[in-house]
Amino acid sequence: MVIPVSYYDPNDSIPSSNRMLKEDGTMFDIGAAIRAMETSTAFLNALLYDADSNLRITNATDGLAIAKGDVTGTTFVHKFGAAPDFDIADGFVTVWDGAEDAVAWELMNYVYSATADIDSISSSDGGDTQDVEIQGLDANYNLVVQTRTLQGQSRVALSTDLIRVFRVKNVGSTNFAGHVFVYVDGTLSGGVPVTNADIRAVVHPGNNQTEMAVYTIPNGKTGYMRSWYASTAGAKRDSEHTIKILARPLSGVFQLKHKANINVAGTSYIQHKYEEPEVFAAKTDIEVQMDTDKDTAGVAAGFDIVLVDD
Repeated sequence: MVIPVSYYDPNDSIPSSNRMLKEDGTMFDIGAAIRAMETSTAFLNALLYDADSNLRITNATDGLAIAKGDVTGTTFVHKFGAAPDFDIADGFVTVWDGAEDAVAWELMNYVYSATADIDSISSSDGGDTQDVEIQGLDANYNLVVQTRTLQGQSRVALSTDLIRVFRVKNVGSTNFAGHVFVYVDGTLSGGVPVTNADIRAVVHPGNNQTEMAVYTIPNGKTGYMRSWYASTAGAKRDSEHTIKILARPLSGVFQLKHKANINVAGTSYIQHKYEEPEVFAAKTDIEVQMDTDKDTAGVAAGFDIVLVDD
């Protein structure tokens, strides 16, 4: 084993040499102390390696440890959404695919289920028969990923009923021709739920995936929000937008966690990175809302969360 001649103490502001001056005025040889501990394999392993058997400098090497699956019990979630078309009179709208004026199924504010009643999927186009992946939470808020095959405008039952759904994507080999809906079972018209408040997810043609700045922390995990962003791409010129980050703990109410404004003369972008992440307990609902002072606004927003097993 090769022992480095010098080391860097992360609690110090400068590197230390292999010799240090003790309080009594004598010199302490760090190198000799380390060599004396070479016989203690367990101590050295704890010193050099983390619980995942990675060198403790691994994450500093490329910053990809979580994404590569090198950190046990830790995953990363990137949520992004868009509110395609809303007006001044709509007030604060949830940044998700349903916030679109002039469509029969518009739903400016996202509706959350109180029970696991999300049980259906269909398309507005009779030719859509792709496989669709639905990501959400079951009645106990446990993460569930299921794949169902569309049958055009006909209802297809989910294999597991959900209390939350936060991502839907096309895993087939052809693009969606229609809008795809995940919803609470009810009356359909051409594959579209008649009751707008029954809709829990929408995929727009051409996207093949939802755009939902909406997420719920799964059971057994704690969420650490590292950053969020908002953009007025597609908005009217000379407009102002107010952004709100909201979170609701289980059985609680939505609390404001951050608020910001964008004043623009065209497209604009804002990003907030936390010095210390915002922490959210399991079963907490999180969403981004935006308001506008110009009609026919279109905005985008999202956030990054690290999930750690409790």
